[in-house]
This record gives sequence, structure tokens and C-alpha cells, in this order.
Amino acid sequence: MDIYDILIPPFYFILILFIAHKYKLKHQKNDKIYSYFLSGLIVKIMGAISLGLVYFYYYEGGDTLNYHWTASALADLLVNDPTNFMYIYFGNPHFTEHYLLDSHYDFTYWVGDQYAFFVAKCFMPFVFIAGKSYMASAIIVASVCYIPVWKLYKVFVNEFPHLYKQLAVPILFMPSVIFWGSGLMKDSITFSAACLFVHGFYWFFIKKNRNLLYFSGIILAGLLLLSIKPYILFALFPGSVLWMVALRVTNIKNKFFKVIIAPAIIAIGAIVVLAMMQNFSGNLGKYSIDKVFSTASSAQQDLKQSYYGGNSFDIGDYEPTLLGMLSVSHKAIFATLFRPTIFDARNVVMFLSAIENAYILCFCVYLLFKLKFFGFFKLIRANSLVLFSFTFALFFALSVGVSIANFGALVRLKIPCIPFFMASLVIINSMRSKKILEKEKLKYEKELAKQF
Repeated sequence: MDIYDILIPPFYFILILFIAHKYKLKHQKNDKIYSYFLSGLIVKIMGAISLGLVYFYYYEGGDTLNYHWTASALADLLVNDPTNFMYIYFGNPHFTEHYLLDSHYDFTYWVGDQYAFFVAKCFMPFVFIAGKSYMASAIIVASVCYIPVWKLYKVFVNEFPHLYKQLAVPILFMPSVIFWGSGLMKDSITFSAACLFVHGFYWFFIKKNRNLLYFSGIILAGLLLLSIKPYILFALFPGSVLWMVALRVTNIKNKFFKVIIAPAIIAIGAIVVLAMMQNFSGNLGKYSIDKVFSTASSAQQDLKQSYYGGNSFDIGDYEPTLLGMLSVSHKAIFATLFRPTIFDARNVVMFLSAIENAYILCFCVYLLFKLKFFGFFKLIRANSLVLFSFTFALFFALSVGVSIANFGALVRLKIPCIPFFMASLVIINSMRSKKILEKEKLKYEKELAKQF
């Protein structure tokens, strides 16, 4: 951090808040959910600043600084050597051509780590207009990444307008998501891309609003996820198929046809998903469908080693196959959604995550108990958005849980599924309360009828 991080960030912070305040006032007259717009943005920006401070003064370095240095090196190159910048930024440089970056920074990513280098390129425009100030860059990135998150919130509120207050917490104000998903990190982009995908998919395919902006959002989100973390896109596919199937089946009046057609539609959807994954395989490297199981198994084995400082957990060994992965799926999903627990915490950051996880676990167990387990899953099937949201959370939790065995990585990588999982629980709890009220109303009406 230098003098630029004292002078430039306040300017961008005030400018962004001014624009956001005007936007809020314009829309709040007609839509009460905009009462949360500015507070959600401020919390997002504070999360980005907090992440930077923690990495500066607690970890004393790390990924976020590496992204900033790489983006700053690219910004320098744009000014000093535009020709080489165009070649590196838009072309296909070789790993031996790192000297073209002409960097004086402590560390820069290069094409050998294609996913990290792509993230740094995404951050470069923001770092450039922020004058290479880390904090100003973080404020701008947080503000831009907030837009898809707000759009996701509007999707859920559009389906459940009476829950706009309750849904604001899991989508806009979850502490771990705010902290890890707001700054100069991969997760800020991938979480926002997942939100943008769901927003576009909802309006274009579910609501059948054929606006090209929605379809463009799906394409942009898909390209970002494929270029950074393809497994998030793969986790979105099964839920998306079920989302469309649930709507189609709901429109079928004949129960017999429902039983016959639903499995056929699911099977067709599964074939389409597998075909798309297979077609992408040539460009996905370690995330290709024929390598994904061995990649996950190898990563999980590595992250259990002692040189990670004892912050590891073990879901058990498994064969690098689909069946092998499914054999530990229950442990993997539990680890992603509910760990680290308070007993796992080894530092302040992990302890704060453990408190959040304890709340999520208690809320989930409470609903399972109140709904007698099977009633819980019955309510999931009652709404197609909840079905999608819950399915995505489980598939994502599985993909992370089988490939991560280190709590430090887990608390960061799990954030895309937490808002979806928590939003599902909030909606299920509302459905449960509604059913209780309906039963009490029916009981009251029967008792009243007996009196007369």
C-alpha cells in the first residue's frame, strides 16, 4: 500500500455511492426491495477492503496481491508498449515469452497458470482506471461484481415477493460470501458469473422473455466460468435441466403422462449436458470430463499433506471414478456446507467461518426435524426455483468437497453455493410456516362450523 491508496480510493468510493444513491431513489418509489440496494453495495465494498487489509497485514501476501501485481504489470505494458500489450492480452503468448511483460513486481502470473492469468487480465481494466491503487481497484471490482448479485436477489424476490426481507440475508449479506467474494480474487468473478447465469437463464428460458441481453448474460457467464472455474458451470447444468423439467411437468395435467414423460425429459437433459461437457473437454485441460475425477482425487490427496499446516480434513480415499466419488459424496457435501466447525477452527478467519457454518447447520437440522425429513424434500420439489437452487448447491458442494481437503481453501471456494443453499432453506421455512397457518385456519373453520 502507498500514497495512492490514501488519495484515490475515497474519490471512487464517494462517486460510486453517489451514483448508487441516485439509482436507489429512482427505483425505490416503485419497488420497496431497493431499500436494500445501497446497504448491500456498501457491505460488498467493505468486504473487498477488509479482504485486502487481511491479506496485507495478517497473511502478509497472497493471491489477491498477485492478481493486483499482474494486472498492474499489464497496465504498465499498455502505456509503455501497446504492441506487446495487445499480443499478450488478446493473443496466445508462449510460456517462454514472459520477458515481454517486463515486470518489476515481486510476482506475476503467466500463461503457465492459464486460469489465474485470465483472472488478472479481467482485473486489468479496473486496476488501470484506478491508477494501480489496490484499494481503489478493489472498490471498483466489488461494485461491478455487485450488479449480478443484485440481479440474483431480484430473481428470488420475483418468485417470492413476500420474502424480500428474509432473502436479502442469504444473497446480499452472508459474511463469508461478502468477505471472500468481493475483492481481487477469482471467487468475486466466478460467484458473480454464476449469479449472472441464473439471472439470464431465469428470464430467457423460464419466463420466456427472449431479450438478447438475457441470452448474452448466459453466454458471458458461461465463458467466464469456463475460463476460470469450469466445475461451477458443470454444477449449474443439472439444476438447470431439473428447473426446466419441473416447469414442463407442472404444466402436464394428466398424472399418468407426468409419470411417463418426466423421466424421459430428465434423460434427454442428462444426455445434452454430458454431450456439452464432452465437446468442451478439448479446451478444459485438467477439468475435461475424462480427467476431472483424477484431478479431484490428486488435489484432495495433496491438500491433506502436513505442509499445509494442519488445517486439513479427510473425507477418506476414493477411486478416481464416478462411483468412487459418489462413495464419499455424503462426507464431501457435509464438509463443504457445514465445515469448518468450531472444533476445526485454528485461526480467527476460520473461527468466524465456523460460526456461520454452525448457524447454517442448525437451521438445516431444525427444518429436517420439523418437516420429518421426507417433508423437507417434498417442499423442495414444490417450487422449480428451489429445486434448481438446492440441486446446484449439492452438486457444487460435491465437486468442491471431493477435491479440497484444506480448510483454508474450503472457506473461500465454497462461497458460490452458500447463498443458493441458504435461500432454499429460507423459502422452505416460509412454505412450512404457510402450511402450518393453513392447517390452523382449517381447524378453526371446522370448530366454528361445529358451533353452528
